[in-house]
Amino acid sequence: MAAKVSLKYYLLSTRTTKGELPIYLRITLDRKKAELHTGYVSTTKDWNQDEQLTKGNHLVNQELAKKKAKVYELIIDLEKKNKPVSAAILKELLTGKQKVNIGLLAYFQQHIDEIKIRNEIKKISLNKYHQSFKSLTEFLLKKYKSQDIYIDQVDYSFINAYDLFLKEEYDLHKNTINKYHSRLRTILLKALAEGHIFKQPYANFKLNTVKTDREFLSQEEIDLLLKLDISHNQSLDKVKDLFLFSVYTGLRFQDAQDLTMNNLSSYKNKPSVKFIQQKTSRAIEIPLLPQAKKIIDKYKGSPERKVLNKLLPKISNQKVNSYLKVIGDIAGIKRSITHHVARHTFATTICLNNNMPLEDVSMLLGHSSIKTTQIYGKITQERLFNSINKIKGK
Repeated sequence: MAAKVSLKYYLLSTRTTKGELPIYLRITLDRKKAELHTGYVSTTKDWNQDEQLTKGNHLVNQELAKKKAKVYELIIDLEKKNKPVSAAILKELLTGKQKVNIGLLAYFQQHIDEIKIRNEIKKISLNKYHQSFKSLTEFLLKKYKSQDIYIDQVDYSFINAYDLFLKEEYDLHKNTINKYHSRLRTILLKALAEGHIFKQPYANFKLNTVKTDREFLSQEEIDLLLKLDISHNQSLDKVKDLFLFSVYTGLRFQDAQDLTMNNLSSYKNKPSVKFIQQKTSRAIEIPLLPQAKKIIDKYKGSPERKVLNKLLPKISNQKVNSYLKVIGDIAGIKRSITHHVARHTFATTICLNNNMPLEDVSMLLGHSSIKTTQIYGKITQERLFNSINKIKGK
């Protein structure tokens, strides 16, 4: 037994009932103490503090000896299972107040249900938690052949294996993987605070952010997509249209998916869409360029329009990005495309390359600060050379 523990019985003198005082057990481990009532009493006259026994009551002394033996048994058992040992944990085990072990996914779902009830986070953030839950479900089935595991089984090796799973099975970028880890870490910190686990599995796991340039398509690459005829494959064709719609509006995927006919508007007879951004809860109106209006008109007879009043077809975000890889290959676009590249393309190629002021781009993107927009203000080769040529001509 590695843990060195001190066990001491004493009478709690501040509490008395008919001259009898409760017998308490003090557990000291690593200089930390925990105290608990044994359920037995004695009088100061009968209590022998040196022997820690009560005179003339063999049965009580026998039970006190058993309780000490139980403490040592618990320590040996915890050490065998490679679980943390502390005075507080031993007290909880002795009093039966230790938290009932709960499954990781069960606890994760409980957290999702709680934030739904409290309405603490936006729908888009809640969806991210659902994505994390789904990824953990798939990970447990693949790695452990199990539908759930106890939350106290989550350790460094679990975190490391989950990281590899997200990289290999989901093909996610390092920074996106970090967001999945961040959500799981939030759950585990809550479990730690509530006593379901006794150490943080992420303590030694480093989440290093990778600096990346914001990818966007050039006008030539946009033209390749506009010319691409994949109407023979409805799924790919829908994804191409969803991507191009965001290229010409700057909308995030979920905002575009939420648009209905009720969001259509106009300003001075020019078509636009009015909506509340999910991520920022900001009200915004975006003028519709002819290319975006053409895509809306294309789906006027779609089931989504007829039944749900939606402007655009519905499809899952995960499928969108996998389909975009296929579309990019068919179109001959060398760079990797995700749906968010469309928003970057709108900011850079559609707006900034056409000399739109940064302040206007910021308004269209719904940014609360122009500093956020400046990230999108990357000078493309085309814009750079155009500027130089203008200077040359003077």
